[in-house]
Amino acid sequence: MSKKHSHRKRINRHGITLAGLGVLMLALAFAFVPLYESFCKLVGIPLPTLGTNMEAATPTTTATISDRFVKVRFIGNVAAGVPITLEPHVKVVTARLGESVLTAYHAQNLSDKPLKGQAVHTIVAMGKAVSRDVAGNVDLIQCFCFEEQTYPAKEEVTLPLSFTVRNDLPKGVHTITFAYTLFEME
Repeated sequence: MSKKHSHRKRINRHGITLAGLGVLMLALAFAFVPLYESFCKLVGIPLPTLGTNMEAATPTTTATISDRFVKVRFIGNVAAGVPITLEPHVKVVTARLGESVLTAYHAQNLSDKPLKGQAVHTIVAMGKAVSRDVAGNVDLIQCFCFEEQTYPAKEEVTLPLSFTVRNDLPKGVHTITFAYTLFEME
C-alpha cells in the first residue's frame, strides 16, 4: 500500500510541476514583447517601426537646405519563406540635409500566385551616434511601407521611396541606413 501511495504522490507531484511549467511558459509568452523592448532599450538596439505610421507621411521639414551631406544606404530583406526578392535600385546616395530624395526599391514575386506583403523599416545612424535610431530625423514623404502591397505572380514591381533627412540630424552622424524587411500578409 505504501508503494502505491508513494507512486501516486510522485505522479501528482510531476503533474503539478508540469502544470506550473505550462503557466510559467504562458506568462513568458505574454511578457516577451515588453521584455524584448526593455532589453533593446537597455543595450541600445533600435526597435523597428512599423511602416504604417501616418504621422511620418506628413513632412515636417523646414524649408532650409543645409550645406551638410550625409551618406544614405539602403538594404532590402524578406522574411523567411517569402518568395519575393527585395532590393534597392541604388545601394547608396549622398543626401543634403533638408533636400528631398527620390529613390526606389525593386521587388519580384518568384511564386505562381499573387502575394500581399507589408514592409517594415528601421532607420539607424552611424558615426558618433552608432546604431542610433534616427527615424525621428527623417521625414518619409512617400514609402511603400505605408500600406500593404500586392505583388503579382512572376512579376517585377517598382516601389518608390521619397524622404528628407531633417536639419536636426545629430552632428556626429555621417551615414544613415534604411533597412526594409518584407513580410507576407495573410
